[in-house]
Amino acid sequence: MLRPLAVIAKLRLSLRARLFLWLLIALSLLLVPLGVLTVREAQRAAQAGLERAALSGLGVLVAENAGVRELFSLVQRFGGGVGYVVWLPGRRGAPDRLEPRISWTDRGEYRLPEGLIEALAEGQSYRRLVGDTLWLALPTEAGGIGLGVRVSEVAALPSKLFQLYTGLGVGLLVLAWSVGAWGLSRSLRPTLEMSEELSRRNPDFLEPLSEPRLAELRPAVLSLNRLMDELSRAFARLKAQEESAKRFAYGASHELRNPLAALKGYLEVLARRPGELRAIEGALREARRMESLLEGLLTLARLEGRGRVEGTPQDLAAFLKERYVPERLSEVIGEAQVQAEPALLTLAVENLLKNAHKHGGGRVRARLERDGPGFWLWVEDQGPGFAAEILPRAFEPFIKFGDGTGLGLAIVAAVARVHGGRAAAQNLAEGGARVGIWLIGAKVEASFRGDSREADG
Repeated sequence: MLRPLAVIAKLRLSLRARLFLWLLIALSLLLVPLGVLTVREAQRAAQAGLERAALSGLGVLVAENAGVRELFSLVQRFGGGVGYVVWLPGRRGAPDRLEPRISWTDRGEYRLPEGLIEALAEGQSYRRLVGDTLWLALPTEAGGIGLGVRVSEVAALPSKLFQLYTGLGVGLLVLAWSVGAWGLSRSLRPTLEMSEELSRRNPDFLEPLSEPRLAELRPAVLSLNRLMDELSRAFARLKAQEESAKRFAYGASHELRNPLAALKGYLEVLARRPGELRAIEGALREARRMESLLEGLLTLARLEGRGRVEGTPQDLAAFLKERYVPERLSEVIGEAQVQAEPALLTLAVENLLKNAHKHGGGRVRARLERDGPGFWLWVEDQGPGFAAEILPRAFEPFIKFGDGTGLGLAIVAAVARVHGGRAAAQNLAEGGARVGIWLIGAKVEASFRGDSREADG
């Protein structure tokens, strides 16, 4: 049984054909045993009914002490067979000699079954089916009276019922086929509608599918919607990166055009005046500016293409004091233990300090503040602060506050992003500005890291 089911499971059938095939198997498993039981029960009931009727007729004959003529009439009433009278030795009216064979002129010979005479001798009734003849007998004073009724109709009942049941079964299967095909088509219509909806869609259209009417399809639709949502976000990120790359390329070409033009001018001057020292200094200055710009571009490109880094525990206060106090930082306020990669942390701090010293002026100090599961590293200066129109865009590439490259704070923001942190810039109420990065603490639960990544978005 399991082998055919395994074969069916491996067949490359449509869902509709597969469901209908299982429906036919289920109907067959139900109808075949039911048909066998029905045929057997019908045969048993027919035979029992025949026995009751024949015994009832014999009982009437015994009660009325009827003769052989009435016995033969009873035989004919049941469609033919044999009627017989048994005389037992020593009983009243019984002959002296008995023969266990009965002659019936137009039906051939019948032999009484075993046990019949013994049962009558003991005063018991007898019933037994031998071949297609049902033998029945009731005891009398002389011995007994009985019938041998042919039960060919009863014997043929299974085949007739089988034919009837086969016709009925075929009809039921045809009906089941029609109803099942209609029901399956109606039930699978939402699947076809969803397939048609997907086939009509433009590949760029990733809006969620409408909720299906069929409950079984909802998990699949939810999974598809989640997938399309992820794809939509991925495409949005790719588009944003593409736009960023375009802006980056435009900004880089614009920034490089000016120093190249200046360098060309200086070189032309040198060609006309070989002894001009100011032209040489200008050319060197522009060359250094181009070198700094290219280094910044390469650094930013490497950070943009880098994945998330876990880093190692870092004592920020000790890190800053050992490297930058007192030459570039007047003081470090607060304590912080963060998770960071030393080389990238150094890159971020260098650019923060360069920005503060170049555009801020006055004393420059570092302040460490706890914020949720992480810490802020602020670099504060006493300069004029950010212009109102510049502050929201301070970390965009090529946003310049003077004659710099405009890449320093963009690099700071990129370092924060690869650590799962963020960057911020603020103007101070007492004057000056502060720029900083938020990094996750070194001794926090993993769940907090997940929260910080989501917050950073």
